[in-house]
Amino acid sequence: MTKKSSPHEALWIPSQPQQQRSITPPSIDNSSTRRAILLLLLTCLLFLLAFNARLISNAPTDEQDIVIPNLSPLNTNDPFASVGTDDKEKEVLLPNVPLHHDTPAPPTPPVQPAPVIPIAEQQEDTTVVVEPQPQQKPPFSDEDDEVAAVETTDGLTHYAYVVVIASEAPFQSRRNLIRSKYFGLYDNLKPCMRYNTDVFYTFWIHGGPPPSNTPQRRQYEAEKMEWNDMVEIPSNIPFEQETILEWVENTLKTSRRIEYDYLIIQDVETFLQLHVIKRELDAGVIGEYSNMPYVVSMDQPLNMLWGSFSGTEDDKHAAIIGSDAAQLVMSKRELIQKQFAVSKHLFTNTYNYYRAVSGVLKAETDAALLPEEAVEEQGRLIPEFIREDRLGETQRFIRWENNVESVHIEDHAITRIYQDKEFQDLARWTSLRPIPACARHYYSSDRPNDRDPASIAVVTSSYIYDACMEPSATQAAENKRQYALQHGYSFVARSSEFAQQLLTQRKIVWGKIDVVEKLLPKYRWLFWLDMDAVVMDPSRSIEALLEKLSDSYQGNFGQIDLVIARPHQDKMINAGVFLIRNSRWSLQFLRQVQATTEWYNRGPSFEQGAMADVINRPENRNHVLLLDGDDQTFNTLPRYYTPNVSFIVHFAPDKCPNDAVLKGLRAADILQQGGIVSNLDEE
Repeated sequence: MTKKSSPHEALWIPSQPQQQRSITPPSIDNSSTRRAILLLLLTCLLFLLAFNARLISNAPTDEQDIVIPNLSPLNTNDPFASVGTDDKEKEVLLPNVPLHHDTPAPPTPPVQPAPVIPIAEQQEDTTVVVEPQPQQKPPFSDEDDEVAAVETTDGLTHYAYVVVIASEAPFQSRRNLIRSKYFGLYDNLKPCMRYNTDVFYTFWIHGGPPPSNTPQRRQYEAEKMEWNDMVEIPSNIPFEQETILEWVENTLKTSRRIEYDYLIIQDVETFLQLHVIKRELDAGVIGEYSNMPYVVSMDQPLNMLWGSFSGTEDDKHAAIIGSDAAQLVMSKRELIQKQFAVSKHLFTNTYNYYRAVSGVLKAETDAALLPEEAVEEQGRLIPEFIREDRLGETQRFIRWENNVESVHIEDHAITRIYQDKEFQDLARWTSLRPIPACARHYYSSDRPNDRDPASIAVVTSSYIYDACMEPSATQAAENKRQYALQHGYSFVARSSEFAQQLLTQRKIVWGKIDVVEKLLPKYRWLFWLDMDAVVMDPSRSIEALLEKLSDSYQGNFGQIDLVIARPHQDKMINAGVFLIRNSRWSLQFLRQVQATTEWYNRGPSFEQGAMADVINRPENRNHVLLLDGDDQTFNTLPRYYTPNVSFIVHFAPDKCPNDAVLKGLRAADILQQGGIVSNLDEE
């Protein structure tokens, strides 16, 4: 019998030339099989562990940097460069941003190019373009989806954030900076008609308007007409936390029907990293880059008060309060201000009140409720206070030290910024990103649509020449704004183009042509109304008017680019109200009007005379619909006003039109309330 070899013995047999030996394959028992399988499993396990360790070592951690594409270039001396701006071709490093690996992100789908449709196959208004699938966006990118305001069933509009900026009237340049740096509103050419994101803001004007009959007052009124984001508070009401909170709770909620999650209060000389504050409140972690982050309660996130509670003037420069805490403060305001008024600042007194009573409230709830119920009730009864005035601890609200280098990434509010240049420097140093307050719709000339309200703008002047129209100009602009809102149009009031005529040696009224030339490429139709024109019947739409004109026109209405009237007793056109279409002819027409130098200072018609001369040129007549002898379509003089017929009344007397405009505005209000106005004869 052949000897069995050991499982671990080599299968080598020495050669024996004299005798051929048969070789029997060695047998392998069960124990060797198990050892081999275990060895294989162990090898696989070690491979997986090594592979996983490699992945972890390559992944960014809390101590590493995350490379974020498509942000602004990094300034090595700028601790805020990680926040990024709009440069799409650079990369920056975002320090210490924790990643959450609990739920893996879905793979980014490949971007498929839109199919190219041959020109011969394209048909107007029927072409379907397949949009590329969106790529996954990096964290904190400038392309974050806008969150819309929520319309509630009871007619309220709910915003996540209401921002109230307390300002005195003279601070116009600072308000313009805040509009642009906080909310991306650089001009009003495409205006915010509705605050339809999750942010609502307003300037709370205290201390009264500038004195009447002054250049400052006229500039202030022009700003109101152009932006519509200022609320005037009676001059006897000072700026305090209590007065603003009272206005928000009792006026903003009732008259504007606005609710909120968080109320952010600041004065106009404070700089906020508003986009950081919003991001951290959304995430529930405040001061994520600091060595002392604060986690907001998940059960009662809106029952919090964030600010300084030192009892000094610093307390009122900036504060943030949740809506639940605001309700508590308002319900106990009388008690707080009576028994715990250690300062003028309501939130500071509230802090001291709850320091005194929170122990009693906790003891009472602990005795009356089960532990879990007691904790929940305490979260409802006692606000969280996030203090920014503790000595020796990280303070996210700081005082300006006259240099940007002293401002760090965890500094959310910087107070006492007196110079506009320093405000701009801070915005640049912190890479402040605007938060959209409205989703504005832009007209595309590639798809003209006369019936699209977003492609129509109602336009007027906000330039007040002198004391004449100072009392009525803003009211007349509001009449036009409400008409535009009712029909979904944009409303644009402009003054800069009128003011610049002082540099061109032309009569100031020529600003009208500059305004139309500036705005026309941005819309399909402009509806110009002089400051002294009043909408009497706001139910009529421009689309319906164009449809009516098209039906009655004998020729090809598609060639008409300008609709203007000549009332039957006027010697020439009246350019106080007209419609102009965005077309090559219209832009050329405006250039021809601008070149008519003989009318620059030739009264009384000025730009109106230039328009009449250019209209009468043979090559232009086919593009103009002249409503000859027409007193009712859209340009009615007061003496021809007819109830239920007249659309817009143009008050243009030889003297100052202020009194006549005020009378027309009162009549328009009466008609809106269902009353009857029989005539508008000027006295």
